[in-house]
Amino acid sequence: MVDLSLEMRALVDQLEPIARPGGKGRVLMFLGASRNAGTSTIAREFARTAAPRSRRGVWLFDMDFARNRQAKALCPPDGKAFDASFGRPPFWHALPDASRARLVANPAGRHLYVTEFQRARGAIERLEFGHSPTYWKAVRGSIDLAVIDAPGAGRAILPLVGDTDGVILVADDQDWSERAIEARREAIEKRGGVVAGIVCNRARPIRQAA
Repeated sequence: MVDLSLEMRALVDQLEPIARPGGKGRVLMFLGASRNAGTSTIAREFARTAAPRSRRGVWLFDMDFARNRQAKALCPPDGKAFDASFGRPPFWHALPDASRARLVANPAGRHLYVTEFQRARGAIERLEFGHSPTYWKAVRGSIDLAVIDAPGAGRAILPLVGDTDGVILVADDQDWSERAIEARREAIEKRGGVVAGIVCNRARPIRQAA
């Protein structure tokens, strides 16, 4: 795995003011400004860095429900998964048979948990994300930090942005586009979300003049 511990410690410190009053947890989304921007790597390392500082735990929500790559990369195969519904209506809707699907959390290290979408073979033909403030309110009341990994440039994840405390856009330095970033920001704000910052991934070091 890429060692981003130095950069992630600085990023965790910078985002600390987003914390809610009264000891409530936070919900932060890492969203790709373009495809293949490295969003999953940034989200994963941010969660791994923040977890040891937490008391109630950090959850990494992997929104790639089809592949569950974060769980496969971080969680031992024999780990004990537990229900991640918090007793609230979910932020996702599966058709035609939602009863044969569930979201679970897997332990992945000290105070770190990673979600995994489990479903029976052939049970799901279509999956949609939706606004679910009661779910995320329960999350904030139970854990210190939820990190949502939302890679890609699609619009399917946008219904969730208004339920977060901040969205961090991840852009690829090799494919930087001010127009794409601004379009993403406008789409987020139209849904009631707030862009908390932009991470420039794979940035090349600036050479000092001789």
